[in-house]
Formats: sequence, structure tokens, C-alpha cells
Amino acid sequence: MEGSHTDVVEDFSYSSRNRTYNSDYLIWRRHTKGAFIYRFTDVRNENVYVDGNAVAPVTAANAERNALMQCSQIIGLALLLFLLIAVVGGSVLIALLRLFHIDIRLDFLSLQMDGSQWARVAVKSITAVLKYLLPSLLLLRICKLPRRIVFPVSVGAVQELLAAAGAGMLIAGIYSLAANSLGVASAQDLFSYKDMAAILTYGVFDVLVVSALAEMLLRGCIFPLLRQFGDPFAVLCTALIAAFLPNATPDRLAELLIGLAAGYLFLRAGSIFKCIVIRVIFSGLSYARLVLVYATGTMQLWEYALLLISMGVLVIALFVRGTHNRYAMENRKTALPMPEKTAVMLQSVTMMPWAAASLLVALLQIFY
Repeated sequence: MEGSHTDVVEDFSYSSRNRTYNSDYLIWRRHTKGAFIYRFTDVRNENVYVDGNAVAPVTAANAERNALMQCSQIIGLALLLFLLIAVVGGSVLIALLRLFHIDIRLDFLSLQMDGSQWARVAVKSITAVLKYLLPSLLLLRICKLPRRIVFPVSVGAVQELLAAAGAGMLIAGIYSLAANSLGVASAQDLFSYKDMAAILTYGVFDVLVVSALAEMLLRGCIFPLLRQFGDPFAVLCTALIAAFLPNATPDRLAELLIGLAAGYLFLRAGSIFKCIVIRVIFSGLSYARLVLVYATGTMQLWEYALLLISMGVLVIALFVRGTHNRYAMENRKTALPMPEKTAVMLQSVTMMPWAAASLLVALLQIFY
């Protein structure tokens, strides 16, 4: 047994259907230097001596705990940056536009924007880009994440593409029922724009560009850092983080469901494209709900929701029936149990205030 060893990087199962992504993720973990990589090699039956005294080698649990704490620190910093931009980004942009005498105003009590429709579109669009892009660039820069694992795209995996479409429809149907109280207000806000070009521009931008940026942050940048500590841990944590990013309870439910579905399909397909498809279909159908149900009255809410849920379940059933190789999330067990990993994740000086603030806002929305 002399010389036998356990290497957490080499023993990890890189088993998505995208072999290029598997290889790139292994290379990143194997060769990247830094505290954000969970790397541990245990050479068994080998003693370490310092000044004649036997020294116990570093354990896998300690190595995992230290790496997870470092990842939690930088992820928490990125999330605090996201929160800062979401809270004050729009106000700063409006102040800058007013310096150039552009007609736009912000009601600080209702947080509603008035004035030029295109200026309002610009503020909303730029704020959305900044709150996803800047945290992503922060993680890319500090953690040395290569583009190949941040934005892996596979043209194959048609079954996963089918599952992504079904998941998007199913989640949109559930969201339609959960967000009924917000539907009228959302429709009124959207269709307060009299310029149809402004409505279409913002809608297309939100559905396509913002969906891609959101997945780049969540699945592209945060997910690979957390996946080192187990597949279920990465899927669950990323979904929970996404659930605390929006500012309305129904949106949180939708983000949680999208996160669980996107995380599973990302592991299975090794392609962020399937995750973007879920979000694009969900966002597109959410806008369709505002038009068909609240603006034109073409359909009743229950009819629209039932149609989407039925179609989503049918498509997912076709995916399950045609799937011969079930993805079992092989990387389930690491040195630390799930409760301890969760505790470590929440203990960093950046993650703790973000989690506390997000939880407080969520509780206030639920009970008040």
C-alpha cells in the first residue's frame, strides 16, 4: 500500500456529456494556483517529521474548510456588489442623466421612474447589465476562471435542450399563479410606455441579454467554485443564492426552481446554453402572461397557467422517457458533511451580511 494516495482533484467525477467541459474543469482545478481551489493529496503510510517530531498531515476536511471559506468570501463580495448596484444603481444613473438635461425623474417613496420612455429603458437596461456583469468580472479576475468553464456551450445534448424547454414552461406556469397579485401592477408598469418600440426593445433585451448575463454569474462563475465541494451542494447553494437576488416573493420562488433545474441540466449537459434556454423561455412566457391575461384579457389566468404547466409536464415526461443514462450526481460526498459545509459558507465576513440583509427583506415581504 506504500505510495497509495487520495487526490480530491483527480478522484472527482468529471462526467457531464460535454467532454471538453470535463477536461477544462479538471485542468482549471489541477493547474490554477490560489486559495479558491480545493486541492488535497493524502499519501498514506507516510509520516511527516519536523525537528524529529511527528507532525500530522493536513486533513482533507481542513483543506476543504479553508477552500470553502475563501470561496465564500469572494462570492459574498460579489453578491454585496450586486446588492449595492441593485439598490443605488438606478438612482445614480438617473442623477447622471439629469446632468445632461434628460427628462427622467425618480419618486423616492414609490421608486417609480417618470419621464422619457427611452431614458427609463436605458436606466433599467444598464442597471441590469451592471448588477450581473460587474460581480461576474470580479469573480473571473480574482478566481482566474477561464472562459471555457464560465461559458461552456455544447451544440449536442438534444434531450437536455428538451428538458430545458419543459422546465421553462412548467416554472412559468407555477409563477403565473404565484405572481397573480403582481400581475396587474406589472402590466400597468410595462404598458405605461406609449412607444411600442421602447416596450419591444426592453422586453427583448430582458429576455435574451439579461437571461444570458444572469446565467453567466450564477452557473458560469459561482457554480464552478461551489462544485468542488459536491454536486448537490453546488446546485442547492446556487439556487438559494438566486432565490435571494430578486425583490419579490414570487420571483424568489421562480428563481429557486430555475436554479434547481438549471443546476441539474448544467451538470448533466456541461453546457450553459441549456440553462439560458430555461430562463429565456420563462421570461418570454412571463411577458406573454402580461399581454394575454392582464392587458388584452384573451385568456384567464388559470387557463394560461394550466396550459403552461400541462405542456411543461408533457415535455419533461418525454425527456424522462427518452433518457437512458440518468445523471446521478456522482460527486455527493466530500470530507465535510452538508450541514458543516453550509455553516462554513455562511460564516465569511462578506457572505454573512449579504445573507442577513437578504433574509430580512424576504421575511418582511412574506409577513408584511
